[in-house]
Amino acid sequence: MANAPGDPSIDPDKATTEELVTDEAGSSGEGSLGDMAALEQINWLILLDMAAVDAYRAASGACKTPELMEQLEAFREDHARHVRELSDALGTALPDQPDDRGVCIRRYTELSAREDRTALVAMRGNEELTNSAYAAALASDLPADVRRIVEANWQDERRHIRWISEEIRRRGWELPEVPPTLAEAA
Repeated sequence: MANAPGDPSIDPDKATTEELVTDEAGSSGEGSLGDMAALEQINWLILLDMAAVDAYRAASGACKTPELMEQLEAFREDHARHVRELSDALGTALPDQPDDRGVCIRRYTELSAREDRTALVAMRGNEELTNSAYAAALASDLPADVRRIVEANWQDERRHIRWISEEIRRRGWELPEVPPTLAEAA
């Protein structure tokens, strides 16, 4: 017999996904994340936002322009808030370490972000990923309270990518398109 969410006999750090969302009768509870696909989406968002916190730390550290550093730090704080809000909504403890994808995101940013331009270009790629992940989560069957959190967070993500893309454009840092013939030859 499965335990209810919040059951004191379940250690959230060791519980399976099913134990976290299934009540004693074995069915999803009212307002819980009973849809396993939805739960996986929210867990992925938490891990992705955790990776974004690390990526933004690396990107802001590479910047020399104070206004860029400040904005990237503000975006980092948004992602840290997203982690807290989503984990609170699930009622689970945060993972101690990022998953493999999170490690890759952090390392990509550390390797790519060497100055203002490369930091913003790296973060644009990261924000494309987070925007896509939030859009996919919203396609899941989410409880209304969790959906509101995900929608608000997605608005932050959309604001982040708009600002980054505009800064890249405004500063003339767009890279030229690779002609199709060169791309095919590579």
